[in-house]
Amino acid sequence: MSKPETIETLRARIAYEKARTGYPEGFPALPEIPAQRYVSPKFYQLELTRLWQKTWLYAAHKEQFPEVGSYVAFDGVPGMPIIVVRTDDGFAAFYNTCAHRGGCLVTEKEGHCPGKRLVCGYHAWTYDFEGKLIGVPDQRDFANLDKSKRGLTRVRCEAWGNWLFINADPEASPLADYVRRIAPQLEQFDLDSLVLIDRYSYDCACNWKILMDAFAENYHFVSVHRGTVGLPGPKCAVEHRGTVMALYENGHSRNILPWNDGFEPRESASEETGFSMGMGGIADIETVGPIPRTFITAFTCFPNLTTPVYANGFPLLLFWPTGINTSRMDVVWMGMPHGEAQLPDAWKEKIAQFNVILDEDLTYLPSVQKSAESPAFRSVLVNYQERRIYHAHEQIDRVIGPDLIPPHLRVEPVLAGAIE
Repeated sequence: MSKPETIETLRARIAYEKARTGYPEGFPALPEIPAQRYVSPKFYQLELTRLWQKTWLYAAHKEQFPEVGSYVAFDGVPGMPIIVVRTDDGFAAFYNTCAHRGGCLVTEKEGHCPGKRLVCGYHAWTYDFEGKLIGVPDQRDFANLDKSKRGLTRVRCEAWGNWLFINADPEASPLADYVRRIAPQLEQFDLDSLVLIDRYSYDCACNWKILMDAFAENYHFVSVHRGTVGLPGPKCAVEHRGTVMALYENGHSRNILPWNDGFEPRESASEETGFSMGMGGIADIETVGPIPRTFITAFTCFPNLTTPVYANGFPLLLFWPTGINTSRMDVVWMGMPHGEAQLPDAWKEKIAQFNVILDEDLTYLPSVQKSAESPAFRSVLVNYQERRIYHAHEQIDRVIGPDLIPPHLRVEPVLAGAIE
């Protein structure tokens, strides 16, 4: 049995990473990733039909459903229009598709279904919150209509704290099993008490994996973040060479990034770096342990959720495909209730400082996409610091099914022995 993880054991791992002078002994060399995975229509179609429809996806926060009948329309993935609705005994999710002629049951992003009914606006076919067809205008005009066979197509919907996830695969393992390696580490953030603080999105001119990759490694800090946390020399806030990563089953992972001396979290932005995650004026999540308070800690929940967690609230970063070479990043902030009608200034400062970092992260991605579409871009060579990227690609292939992927688009599975 492995020893419990502590600040001391992590500091020892960080010290090892800083001190090593070569590739870690015993860690497998990472093969090149075929560049066509980022631009191939064939691979993109496999993702739409075999990846996104078979994994757990964040859909909404329970706070978005103030009463029975409240709904949220999920449109994160092309071909997956889904409605999540609050019922008398929890939540239910269905494809937002009427069984008559495919009309949408709802057309707004969020709203309320009166009378505990889902009514298609096109021809007023009506369904209850079990998805059963209960009303058809002029039913006499349909020959042999069996309403029991014309119900809505149901989608799995399960909760992780106050977060609602959906999965279109009826055979998928329960959400609790899917996240069992990262859930215990996130329990300290009192997920049942966290409320929505803010939500906004960025449209990105790149494949969703190019976007996701940018948030899966720290190798870029000293170049992309030169104006903030990656300032050169003694002003550098973080030590990316000391990064400690953990690879978990189901494609999940964790990233521990140490602060340099003198740059631990503080209440306001430094005049030298202009950066802080801000602690003053925001309610602390008192149950958070020492590790996230000591190191920059981030988790990735495969396939598309990354969250850098802080003891006073944090964002979920969600990466969605909107096309083969376009994507969207949703930023959903969570924190303890602040009891004010408007967003407090302390939260505004925290989010503004974080967005400076996001703007830097997003700067190069459209040009990366253009390069990826050129004949000169034949493969992606990732290093040890970028191993979370390779880990995610391996899981993509496992979910799709390697036999369905053309050989020239597959990645070679080499990381099984590195999963903790």
